[in-house]
Amino acid sequence: MLNKKFSSSTFSYVFYVIKSTKEGELLFSMYDQGDLHSFYTDKIKSNTELKVDLTYLKKGALVNFNFYNKNHAKEKSKGILYLNNSYDKSTTQLYEVLICNDCSEALLGYKIETYLALKFGIARSNQENYWSSNGSKIWDEQYNSSFNNHIIGIAKDNYFSLEQPHTVSNEEADILFEKSKDQAKLEDQTYVLIGDNGKAKVFDEKTNRFQRQWLVQNKGEHAILVDLKVNVTPEKEVTYHLYTSMGNEIAHDKMDTLQLSFKNIAIDKGSMLYWSIGKVKPFEIEIQQDTLGINRLYKLGMNEVGEPPFYIQARDLQTQETHAFISESTSFPLVGLPSATYALSVQDTQGQQADIASVVLDFSEADQLSLASTWALQGRDLIEIKPQIKSKNKQYGYRWYLEDKLISTAPVLRVNYPGSFSLEVTDVRGKSQRFGFTVDKQIKTADGIEEQWLVTPNPVVAGEEFTVHYDFESAKQVDFYIYTLEGKFIQRKKLGLIEGGKYTYRLAGRTTYLLVSIINNKTSFQTLIVK
Repeated sequence: MLNKKFSSSTFSYVFYVIKSTKEGELLFSMYDQGDLHSFYTDKIKSNTELKVDLTYLKKGALVNFNFYNKNHAKEKSKGILYLNNSYDKSTTQLYEVLICNDCSEALLGYKIETYLALKFGIARSNQENYWSSNGSKIWDEQYNSSFNNHIIGIAKDNYFSLEQPHTVSNEEADILFEKSKDQAKLEDQTYVLIGDNGKAKVFDEKTNRFQRQWLVQNKGEHAILVDLKVNVTPEKEVTYHLYTSMGNEIAHDKMDTLQLSFKNIAIDKGSMLYWSIGKVKPFEIEIQQDTLGINRLYKLGMNEVGEPPFYIQARDLQTQETHAFISESTSFPLVGLPSATYALSVQDTQGQQADIASVVLDFSEADQLSLASTWALQGRDLIEIKPQIKSKNKQYGYRWYLEDKLISTAPVLRVNYPGSFSLEVTDVRGKSQRFGFTVDKQIKTADGIEEQWLVTPNPVVAGEEFTVHYDFESAKQVDFYIYTLEGKFIQRKKLGLIEGGKYTYRLAGRTTYLLVSIINNKTSFQTLIVK
């Protein structure tokens, strides 16, 4: 039991901070002017009995109470405070008791409540009444009322002997707001408060933004460097940033693998800042091996961060020969490459690049089955189309298609008309392989795919038109792309199924461009100089 005398007055104002889950515990008593006032965890016994809701006390609460001393004018004696100190410490904690006998002016009471609220991380129910000892309002509740939640703050106020370099909310301990180590010290009348929007502390799956956001108000007299720590375990290979409404980005401290940690955030005097957290998963690629097909097939997989189309380069590390491809899909089959050790590089439309420094690709079993992609008719005679098979002892099933229509199940297809066909071969294990091919009326044997399209004029003056010409014997599926030589995507045009034609474009930048035509899934490159 601790007894302490205090000067009495007509009214006595009592402020105390408590955390408890147990009712009926006597905390302290006050004897003043012949009246006894007793403060329990669940009630206050004075001239009348006032109930205290224990649900507010479970996480800690600031309680204030005042009473009238009817005999003060006659006796003017001193009151006595009795701190009981015999309550169950495992269920109840009394942090601070403050008695004021000259708090008839509401502002002084607000200052005391602000001091206790910030010291113990308790958000006030009256957000409009945050005041420093010198009478400055230190939280603007009308700036954005959506952020008047879990208000806490870093503060120093010599009048109250308050020095609060770090703080958490009494309602949730997984957000730490503190002075940075690089901030030498707190000066008197430092007040930097932070409130949040009350949303969940999780990342939105679509936007990758943390749903919980903050409003920071520095209404004290000094600028400050602060840290914010959020109890969320960082994912490996993911970058996190704290974004401010001033356009600043603060990267998560990767040395902290247990929580998100943002350090040395500058808060200028008088500033009002919104904070949000975003995570950026890097663009990544990987080699995948298809185990469902008859042929050994390698696929290059791009994760969901990349945006197609993708510009792919495979460089033979021994010969330094480079093979280039374009893919609209996040899974691209690597075909037409010799067995070798490759360095792979992929760039998406946003300029993001992912690399594999070295990977061995063995295509020795890639062509157990093969089929030419283009066949030529010989007048009106039937031509025989069949796949090449390395192993003659295996049995296969065959399904030949014209577009999407099944036309034959024989090992050999005989046709005398042009079109776009495909063959699906299945073995006894259920594995299958599919080949697409076209039958044309006639093929100019001297002409490769590069001779089937032309770019004029080349060079071309910046901003002026240039034309891409196509000339095919039969209709072909065409996609057209423009890249810089560094792999930056400029534009794409899906031309669809065409027999030929002229297509005009303009480019403003003076440089050398890479023009790409994918004709029936075969890639052809030409360069264009823009002067």
